Amino acid sequence: MKRSAIPFSRSFTLIEVTLGLAILVLIFGVIFQLVQYSVLGAEAASQISIRNREISGLMALVRQACLDLSPKSQLGLVPREGKGYDLVLSNAPSLILPPDYRGVRVAEFQMRKNKAGGMDLWLAESLLETNRQGALSPVEPPNRFILLRDVRSLDWTVWDTRDRKPKTEWYESNKPAVLQLKVSRREGKRVRTDEGWSWYRDWE
Repeated sequence: MKRSAIPFSRSFTLIEVTLGLAILVLIFGVIFQLVQYSVLGAEAASQISIRNREISGLMALVRQACLDLSPKSQLGLVPREGKGYDLVLSNAPSLILPPDYRGVRVAEFQMRKNKAGGMDLWLAESLLETNRQGALSPVEPPNRFILLRDVRSLDWTVWDTRDRKPKTEWYESNKPAVLQLKVSRREGKRVRTDEGWSWYRDWE
């Protein structure tokens, strides 16, 4: 009697299973890295876009403040502790507080230290009125708002109409013709510097 042939089924060896798992791990690792890099790239692009909008908003605010300066307004560059200067506008246009106040309005762009040890750019707007002795006194504490965070350096430069030379100090009552603003902030491993110009007086 003939015995029926039993079909032969080949099973995977342990080496083949191990190699298959190793290949799957490599494939999933590559896919995970690609997804991770794409997510990190999208986050970096989003952060750069946010910073660009912040810088554009700051430049627009400074430019509008310069354009709205009245003939009685004064501009000053006040040395701050450390390096650089803060921009102070007296009889300034309305930036934050209501415009119907008749006293002296002072707007200051200040560099202040943050908790992490870095520097932030603030806008401080104060209202002053004349007291009985004829001096100016604050009506209430100034309103302060953070304009930019993690600022590495902030430099203001002005040009006068007389000698047309750049100055980093300004203590005169008349207004200069041109104001230049340079802001440096860290983006990843590099430092990015943005530059803006404000023209609010013609050359004589």
